[in-house]
Amino acid sequence: MTRKRIVFFVESFSGGGAERVLLTILKALDLTKFEPVVLVVSDVGVQRDHFHNLGVEIIEVCPNLDSFIGKLRYKLLYSILPPYLACRWICKGINAEAFVAFVEGYCTKIFSRLPSAKNKIAWVHTDLKTFPWPIQKRIYDNLNEEKAAYRKYDSVIGVSETASAVMRSLYGIENTVTVYNPIAEDLILEMKGVQSEIDVDHGSFNIISVGRLTAAKGYDRLISIMPRLLSVNPRIKLYIVGEGEDRDLLEKQIERLGLKDKVFLPGFLHNPYALMNKMDLFVCSSIAEGFSLVIAEAMTVGLPIVSMACAGPKELLDFGKYGILCNSYSDLAQAIGEISNNPSLQAALRDKAVTRSRMFNTVNTIHQIEALL
Repeated sequence: MTRKRIVFFVESFSGGGAERVLLTILKALDLTKFEPVVLVVSDVGVQRDHFHNLGVEIIEVCPNLDSFIGKLRYKLLYSILPPYLACRWICKGINAEAFVAFVEGYCTKIFSRLPSAKNKIAWVHTDLKTFPWPIQKRIYDNLNEEKAAYRKYDSVIGVSETASAVMRSLYGIENTVTVYNPIAEDLILEMKGVQSEIDVDHGSFNIISVGRLTAAKGYDRLISIMPRLLSVNPRIKLYIVGEGEDRDLLEKQIERLGLKDKVFLPGFLHNPYALMNKMDLFVCSSIAEGFSLVIAEAMTVGLPIVSMACAGPKELLDFGKYGILCNSYSDLAQAIGEISNNPSLQAALRDKAVTRSRMFNTVNTIHQIEALL
């Protein structure tokens, strides 16, 4: 049987949710039917080894990024070449049955310039109405330019009904389908039983949040409510797992508020589930989320969930049926404080989280994806 060659395009192997989703997809694809290839701008990032250990072909556009030639190639790609020339350069000599722009922004812009005969798929991981980051970062000059790029795709995959609805209503992309992110439940359940590399005070009420340290995650606001939380329950401690450009700002905020013994930034963890397993509560403080992979992972571990009421979490928690949704950071503080002092509520939310986690079946999701490729 001839296998279908599928190219997945990402910018790096960072520790973000989209990259973790791609890892899960690559592990689960039927390799008797598909030959996946990962096209990456720069072969760097905390998940680099995980991708290389898969044994799939990896094509790097800008190798040796620290060298003069590497920096020149990177500048040509992002700052000098028009998109159609960048696309020709990146895809030269690559033959495949389908090309997947797996992340919004640059990947989507470049692959939109592929010849129309190619099967092109764009993945949308966030609510682009609430958080239009590709325009904010000047990848597109305006919404019309971004719309034009998406219209060149044969299909668009939204990771939640909300993300898909935005693509239809705001972008006019009718060929949008919803495919929930697959959750590697067996792996998560195995990894949560491993000894965590982070020591935890079991006499405390331990809260965890996991994600890139960026403004969209709302970690500065989560840290800002800690003094209020500590007045309600002095045993509360907060662990924010991840890396990102806001680390310095968050560290300074923690020091300014005198919270160095209450708020911890352990960085990126290859196995966050072992630490989750020691926690009492998961909190999502994001301003915008398309799906929030990490909420689904936390539910699989068995953690109670409190989240800001942005699009993805609302859908994941079935509008509050399986966790607590908050419309403001004041509401978030109130909910966390109440849960921290109420063991019965903690147990009830834990049971609901486990029940909901069973919805995100990897096998069914992979079958949906394979049908689109």
